[in-house]
Amino acid sequence: MSKNRPSHRKSRSLAAWLAIGMGIFVLAGSLAVLAFFQHLSRVEEAVALESLGRTNALFLDQNRLPQSDRMAEQLGRVMGATVTFRNPKEANGEQADGKARRSGHLIEVSFPLENNREVWFTRDSRQAGAKPAWMRLDTILALSSFWVLALILALWLGRRVSRPLAKLAAALPGIGTDQALQGLPDSGPQEILQLAAALRETHASLVDEREKRRHAERLALLGKMATSLAHEVRNPIAAIRLHAQLLERVVPPDEQESAELIVTEAGRIESLVSQWLFFAKPAPVTMVPVDLQVLVAEACQILRPQAEHAGVNIHQEIDPNWPSHPVLGDRARLQQVLSNLLLNAIQSMPSGGSVLLRVRPGVLEVEDQGGGFRDPAIAHFGEAFYSEREGGMGLGLAVSKEILESHGATLSAENLPRRGARVRITWPPTAAPLPCPTS
Repeated sequence: MSKNRPSHRKSRSLAAWLAIGMGIFVLAGSLAVLAFFQHLSRVEEAVALESLGRTNALFLDQNRLPQSDRMAEQLGRVMGATVTFRNPKEANGEQADGKARRSGHLIEVSFPLENNREVWFTRDSRQAGAKPAWMRLDTILALSSFWVLALILALWLGRRVSRPLAKLAAALPGIGTDQALQGLPDSGPQEILQLAAALRETHASLVDEREKRRHAERLALLGKMATSLAHEVRNPIAAIRLHAQLLERVVPPDEQESAELIVTEAGRIESLVSQWLFFAKPAPVTMVPVDLQVLVAEACQILRPQAEHAGVNIHQEIDPNWPSHPVLGDRARLQQVLSNLLLNAIQSMPSGGSVLLRVRPGVLEVEDQGGGFRDPAIAHFGEAFYSEREGGMGLGLAVSKEILESHGATLSAENLPRRGARVRITWPPTAAPLPCPTS
């Protein structure tokens, strides 16, 4: 429970900050609107008094009305203002210029008359019957429009922030699972996009770590199996193979094939145990000059009995410019890789066919005429314990991939356009043929 509280407080603080920010914005905007219309109201009052005063001053001059206190009282009652007639000397240095002046709530304006006198109009804005700025229709309409716009802006901001956050919250349960994260926002504030990118990276790293952990667990299990079965299997198989080789010398010719089959299958079991041990506890490679042409010939010779038994012909297409010189590598490991690739090609054609082993600069390819790889097999190519062949353990390609990676080479696969598949070994530039030693 205590672990959930900080995030809850953070979510409330985010909402509070948004509410406070919008509240300050609305309050400041409302005060600005009121101040503007208050100023506008004062300007209108001054302009109205100027216009009315000018009209009445002209009326006094044109009709030569008496400039008495009674006339000032009557005129003031009509105008709703205080009217006084003064001599210029009584104006305390102020000249009658027809411009309204405001002093607090009082608005004054004066005009010169023909008899060298002045008429002053004074009005108290509080008693003029004018409505306060907040009661004016135009002010109410302006404030209403502003509040509606503020509400729309608040809803837009809320959606812009809440929707990406909701998508992030919905994607969180999928972090670290085998499925790709769905629904992460791809537009919005920069901080939200940065958080989404961080979640993608975290998801990818967790998936990668889990795959590594699964791989390590499989290796640990395989290591236990290999170490416990190696001695139990190797000794009987060695005895079976030895006795089968002895029988090859004494059995009649019609039984010779059975003895050879026993030797071959015993060798397969030994190879499988060796692959277990290598994959579980790989030893460092020993780099020596290796002649690829000799290596290819030996691999073909080793698997020729199995190929003939399956009705498969092995053809070699070797570029003379490449394998005639040695390359740096572990001879036994590379021999195991070639044997695994050729064996897979033979087993992919139970009804017979042809295997082409092509060697050219920087590349070694094995092509078969089998059914090819399915899409899942391409996706899991070289992955341990994954095999489409019934009874297969998926170790041959995995071991081959490990060996080639230790040499800096890569192993890839693809389907041929018409029929069959191609497995390719790509050597690194540093594995280029070594110069022939001079005699």
